[in-house]
Amino acid sequence: MTGLSHIFLFFSLGFLLTMPITVMPSWWRRLDIAIALPMCLTGLLILSVVLEVFYILTQEGVEVPGLHRGAHILLAGFLLLNALGNIFMFIYTSSSIKGVFLPASLVGQGWEYCYSCQTHVPPRCQHCFACGVCVLRRDHHCVLLGQCVGFHNQRYFLCTLLYGWAGLLHATVLNAEIFMGILHEGLSFHTTFLLILPWMMLLTGQVSTSAFIFAFVADTCVVGFLFCTAFLFFHFILLFRGTTSREWFAGDHRYDLGCWWRNVREALGSQWYLVWLCPLLSSPLPGDGVHFEMRAPQAHTLLRTSDL
Repeated sequence: MTGLSHIFLFFSLGFLLTMPITVMPSWWRRLDIAIALPMCLTGLLILSVVLEVFYILTQEGVEVPGLHRGAHILLAGFLLLNALGNIFMFIYTSSSIKGVFLPASLVGQGWEYCYSCQTHVPPRCQHCFACGVCVLRRDHHCVLLGQCVGFHNQRYFLCTLLYGWAGLLHATVLNAEIFMGILHEGLSFHTTFLLILPWMMLLTGQVSTSAFIFAFVADTCVVGFLFCTAFLFFHFILLFRGTTSREWFAGDHRYDLGCWWRNVREALGSQWYLVWLCPLLSSPLPGDGVHFEMRAPQAHTLLRTSDL
């Protein structure tokens, strides 16, 4: 690749990673530092991993395992675009009760009163003090992306997890040759601390800045992949069981429809089998975030919460 191509790609990556910030500056300015700081760190980590993968795939002297170099570039581009697209859609798709009409006539069993929002909220709705609003079918607040996972954006959160996991796996595989090269020289004190504590090696002047950055990002890929694996496994269990994190730990399985694909359709929409391919594909949700299909505790008939 020519130098001009490198510059163009660098600017393209920077634009994609900062697009959520530049599109709505007023929204960004309203963010609390406790929310904005983790989001900035997440962006920096994504950028560092992307640049390292870009460096490995564009350097002729670096051996790339498995596929052809061009296939690796296409795969990395596909994973990156889908990950960033789902992050963008997750942040800008709100599951809050703002703009949702909650008539008093529907208030019934399972509804609660939120003193912060000063309104009655339906079952599975919970107030988030970080977002400052109640969220429909709230699962949890994602600190890294500064948004709650709820009724309308669970699809994008799960796809972000999936593509983040796949991207980190790809980056880890690309870094495998570097790890193997270091281990081939023997597990000396220097190499062990470089892999485990690169910060310590940098502060003591044992490695150069470039070697530290490479080792730190490689470690980030491995650790991030392990964390993503655990979170992905847990949230897919919740998806197949038709429950949220709060309901899972409370032992509440009333909303498990008894069939995994029906639970998946309730969360991801009618086109649940296609949403994994692109964040722009439409997949209408069967419910409205207020009323949910559920099973009676002692019977096998399905009920709506509005019928109770």
